[in-house]
Amino acid sequence: MFRERAILYNRLQLIADILLTCAAFPFAYWSRIHIEHVLPATLDGLLNPALLPISRYFWIVGLALACWMAVAASLGLYRISIRRSDLEKLRIVFESSIVLWLFLGFFSFALKLDLSRPLIALFVFYQALLLTASRLLVFFHSKRRGRAFVSKDSRNILIVGSIGKARKMGDLISRYSEWGLNVLGYVDAGTEGCGSADGDVLGCVSDLPGIIDNNVVDEIIFLGERPNLDILDGILELCKEQGIRTRLAADFFPAKVTNLSMEFLENVPIITFSTAPDHAASLLVKRILDIILSATLLVVLMPFLIIVAILVKGTSKGSVIYRQVRCGLYGRKFVLYKIRSMHEGAEDVLWEIKHLNEMGGPVFKMRNDPRITWLGRFLRKSSIDEWPQFWNVLKGDMSLVGPRAPLPDEVKEYTRWQRRRLSVKPGITCLWQVSGRNEIDFHEWMKLDLHYIDNWSLMLDLKILLRTFPVVLFGKGAR
Repeated sequence: MFRERAILYNRLQLIADILLTCAAFPFAYWSRIHIEHVLPATLDGLLNPALLPISRYFWIVGLALACWMAVAASLGLYRISIRRSDLEKLRIVFESSIVLWLFLGFFSFALKLDLSRPLIALFVFYQALLLTASRLLVFFHSKRRGRAFVSKDSRNILIVGSIGKARKMGDLISRYSEWGLNVLGYVDAGTEGCGSADGDVLGCVSDLPGIIDNNVVDEIIFLGERPNLDILDGILELCKEQGIRTRLAADFFPAKVTNLSMEFLENVPIITFSTAPDHAASLLVKRILDIILSATLLVVLMPFLIIVAILVKGTSKGSVIYRQVRCGLYGRKFVLYKIRSMHEGAEDVLWEIKHLNEMGGPVFKMRNDPRITWLGRFLRKSSIDEWPQFWNVLKGDMSLVGPRAPLPDEVKEYTRWQRRRLSVKPGITCLWQVSGRNEIDFHEWMKLDLHYIDNWSLMLDLKILLRTFPVVLFGKGAR
C-alpha cells in the first residue's frame, strides 16, 4: 500500500510537471516578444540573438524537459523510498531549474546556437514558478481536506511489536495520513508478557485473533525485533487465512551504516546492503554528463594541448604524455594519462628523497620536489598537466568528480575503512581538491572522500565543479 500510493502520487506529479514545463515555454516566448516592444532602443543589444518562430524551438523544449527530469530524479524528487518535506521538494525544484539554466546556457554556447538568452532565462523562471505554485496548491489543498480524506477512505493498520518501537512506527505512519493511512492500534509482542488492553494498546499477540475479529484491520505491520522473530510464522498464517496484508519492518538490520534495499531475483527475495551510491538513474546521468563534458573539453583544449606538448618536448627529455598505472573502481587497474611534469626517470630516484615526504600516510607529496621541471611546476600549479585525464573520463576509467585515483602501492597501505574510497570511480577533481589539496593531511583527505561518497548527488558534483575553477585559477594548495 505504501509503495502503490507513492507510485501513483509520483506519477501524477510527474505528468503535471511535464505539462507545466511545456506550458512555461509559450509564456516565456510571449514575454520575450513584449519585452522587445517595451525595451528602449538603446538596450536592444541585450535581447540578441534575434527571436525565431516558436516552432523552431520545440526541440529545445524536449531537450530541456529531458534534462530537468533527469536532474530532478537524480536529486530524489520522485524517489518513493524517501519521505521529503514540502520545503525540501521546493528546494529540489529550484536546484533542478538552476542546473537546467546552466545546461541550456552551456549547450547554446558550445554549439553556437541562435538561441535567445532572455528566452532561456524566462523559460527557466516560468518553469520554476509554475512547478512551485503547483506544489503549494497541492500542499494547501491536502491540509484543508486531509482529515476528511482519511475519515472516508482510510486503511486501518495494526502494529505488532514492543510498544516503544511500535509507537515510533505509528508516528512515522501518521506522517502519511493524507494517503489514507490510519493507525488502528498496537499489539504488544514483548518477551515478558503484557497486561490487558489499555488505550491504543489492544492486547498481546495471543489476543490477535480476537482483535482482528472485533476490528476492521486492513494491514498488519510486524516489527521484526530479533527476540520476536519466532512468532512471525503464527502471525503470517493467521493473516493468510483472513486475507490480511502483512508487512515486516526489517529495521533490525544494521541500516545505520549502510543503505538497505530489497529486490527479487525471480522468486528469491534479496536484501542488499550498500555504502556506495547505487541509484542507477543518477549514475547514468553522471556518466552521460562525463561523456559530453570530457569530449567537449578535449576538442576545445586540443590547440592548447598541442602548444603545451611542444613546450614540454622542447624543454626536457622524455615523452610528452606520462602514463602511470592507477587503481579505479573497486581496485580495477587502469592507465592514467598526464602531461609529463618531471624529468625523465623521476620514479627511479624517488627512494632517495622519500624521507622528505611532507604528507602523512602512503602518499608522497613534497613542496620543492627536485624531480619537477621548471615548466612542470607551472603545469602542476595550473592543473594543466591533468588535462589528458579527460580521455580517461571519456573511456570510462574515471569521472569528472570523484576521489583521486591512487597508486597500487598506496592502496596496499590503506586501512580497511580507507579502502571504501575505491567504491566509486576516481575523478579529476574532488572535495580534497577544492578544500585545500596538499594543505590537508592524509587522514582528513580520506575522510573528505568518504563524506563525498556518503552524500553523493549530481548537485554535489556540480558544486565541486564550480568550486574547482577558482581553486585551479589561483593554484590553491598545489605543489
